[in-house]
Amino acid sequence: MRHLIIMRHGKAERGDDKLDFDRALDPRGWDEAGSVGEQLAASGLVPDMVLCSAARRTRETLAAVLRSIGRDCVVHLRTSLYDAETADLREAMRTAAGQCVLLIGHNPSVHALALAFAGPAAIDVGQSFPTSTAAVFSMGFALDTVKFDRLVLPRSGSRNAAIEI
Repeated sequence: MRHLIIMRHGKAERGDDKLDFDRALDPRGWDEAGSVGEQLAASGLVPDMVLCSAARRTRETLAAVLRSIGRDCVVHLRTSLYDAETADLREAMRTAAGQCVLLIGHNPSVHALALAFAGPAAIDVGQSFPTSTAAVFSMGFALDTVKFDRLVLPRSGSRNAAIEI
């Protein structure tokens, strides 16, 4: 069985003097993204392929998550995922190879994609998709077999310090 994980980037700095694309994670963002990575790894949900927006805050979210993975995975950084529509994210997931695929992107598109995949279980996905939240889905051979499993919510108090990437 394949797994798809849709994750929103961690909490970012305000970036008053930066382009939105260049905003970094703040300390809370590092902490929470790392805690989601720890929870995914503890559940055996270790991605072998990652699709990640090329924006700084998503790259840093990925760095925090990868600390807990404990193995190599294929990473695709894509500028096209930065401002992607839900249909674009769906297509990226459809064409991704791997037994466990992690998509790290931005709201509102990642939330909309999680809701679209969740179907009748949408109430479990909720009305919002906070930073560092990951929605986990299992699937057979095609996206039309996707089944919502659970949300992985960040816990504060993790020991993930920022690293420069």
